[in-house]
Amino acid sequence: MRMNPFLWGMATGVVVGVTAELIVCPRPKCRKTAVGQAMQRMGNALDTVMVTVAKKLE
Repeated sequence: MRMNPFLWGMATGVVVGVTAELIVCPRPKCRKTAVGQAMQRMGNALDTVMVTVAKKLE
């Protein structure tokens, strides 16, 4: 199995993602706020899932 095409694809995806993020939100404060909001949403979602699972296990 050759990993070279896979690694090139992953690197290309990272570059495209970073470029798109810089175009959408060019200022560092905006990026920090977006990351903070995303982390908050993920935390809330995880809390909700854990509560749901706990209720089902009771």
